[in-house]
Amino acid sequence: MTDREKKRKAAMIAVAYYLEQEKAAAAEVVKPNNAWAAMGKGMIMNNRTNVQRRGRLLMKAV
Repeated sequence: MTDREKKRKAAMIAVAYYLEQEKAAAAEVVKPNNAWAAMGKGMIMNNRTNVQRRGRLLMKAV
């Protein structure tokens, strides 16, 4: 194997590794977005629950 072939093979391996890392990074970016969406939905549900509880408390007081 000549020096040029060795360098070419090393470059191809480096490119393949870089592409795998980019795929992994892209997959991780999706997770926080889903986490933020889930947290937002949870907060909305908690607010609705609190509003419903307040309405029941006010009805009992009357």
